Amino acid sequence: MNLGLRAHDVQIFDDVPNLAKRLSQLGFNYIQFAPRVSLQKTTQTGANVSFGLANQVKWDFAKYGIQIAVLGCYVNIIHPDEGARKQALALFKRYLARVNSFGGVLVGTETGSVDPQFNLTPDNYQPAVVDLAISQIKQMAAEAERLGVLVGIEPGVNHPLHDLATTKQMLDQVASPNVKIILDAGNLTTPANTDIVAIIQQAIDLFGDQIYAFHLKDFVMQDGRLKGVPVGDGVADLAGAVKLINQVQPGAYVILDETPQEQFERSIERFKQMAE
Repeated sequence: MNLGLRAHDVQIFDDVPNLAKRLSQLGFNYIQFAPRVSLQKTTQTGANVSFGLANQVKWDFAKYGIQIAVLGCYVNIIHPDEGARKQALALFKRYLARVNSFGGVLVGTETGSVDPQFNLTPDNYQPAVVDLAISQIKQMAAEAERLGVLVGIEPGVNHPLHDLATTKQMLDQVASPNVKIILDAGNLTTPANTDIVAIIQQAIDLFGDQIYAFHLKDFVMQDGRLKGVPVGDGVADLAGAVKLINQVQPGAYVILDETPQEQFERSIERFKQMAE
């Protein structure tokens, strides 16, 4: 199994050639790349991404055999301010237009929160909020279909798409072949259920063919919320998750996500051992 990494977990910013070199040294050949973070100064926190810059990034990575599997444009598509929602949607559409220049095919985002600070709130689960999120995704899907690219949606417990059933509802209502799922089972865990293997299996049963990539991370539950920890130090059955993914989707995109800087290289080595 080939494994991927979230590029900004490698602490090299606004310097793609050195970032690519370091990723190659760590043994990765595909990544999730967020210009907002990895090119924060260059792109004014992700807002100013030209086609030429995207193409340069593609070739800087290609020199080391690295491809962008997921282009991250994580925006709040249900922001309580209508103007902010429109800006978020417009930015996402600009990334859809540029993803091919980056050498990728999919732009990923979560569905956001009615609380701009992303505090835990059940208000995200209200039917009207879920409907708003689905309506926004329909617009994103229409643009993706026009451009021949993909939208990647990542569910999470503090978002409108907060569980697998609601995610399936979205997929059924949007009904677009250009909408895929980025599945981070850790983000769907609760204090009462931390079994990521069971969550992955349920997702595969519900909409397996529409899963584009898997995020994996180790974690513990702290004060009712997930906290990332070095690989091997938490409660996540990562080995079981890797085994299941490899059985049902051989060669799938599997991206190590939110890797703490503490014991960073040890986490990578442990992760690779699981895959082997």
